[in-house]
Amino acid sequence: MDSHTIWPWWVRLSHWLVAGGVIALWLMSYFWYETDWVHRSLGYVIVGVVLGRILLGSITLSQPARFYWPGVAAISLHITEIRRGQVQPHRGHNPLGQWAVYLMWVLIAALAITGWLSRTDALWGEDWPVDAHAILSDCLMGLVAVHVLAIFWISKISGQDLLSQMIHGRYAQLKQKIVKK
Repeated sequence: MDSHTIWPWWVRLSHWLVAGGVIALWLMSYFWYETDWVHRSLGYVIVGVVLGRILLGSITLSQPARFYWPGVAAISLHITEIRRGQVQPHRGHNPLGQWAVYLMWVLIAALAITGWLSRTDALWGEDWPVDAHAILSDCLMGLVAVHVLAIFWISKISGQDLLSQMIHGRYAQLKQKIVKK
């Protein structure tokens, strides 16, 4: 990995597989009703990808693919920077972004558990696993929406092209518009 590489291929692949899978599952649940086995299978594949990402992120020596746990001071500083409209570029996730990743993974795990529970014999006919699954799904999609909006907002105020970085893996700055006088 060269010095300009931020995200190794396996981070980017897991990101886009999970993103595509989550969006596909959400669309299936609202627009394509006869998908029970497809929905369950894709959900378990997504959990497998997340578990693989967690494993690789735990053993890699590559920063920033390796996990870190931003503390209160780092989060407070980041929020202050956002309020000022000038965020220092980060090589990898900023503190709020890192915690958002962890929250998404927790929601995905909870979705897998409630989805599985809703199909067990012991809870057959119970509404709460299905209701919890629906609420968790809405929470995940809300977090995804915040994530996408944050990508564009933080890109703008930090000068980084965060979307491009997750596509090609290298550090990228936003192109500045040249104003002719």
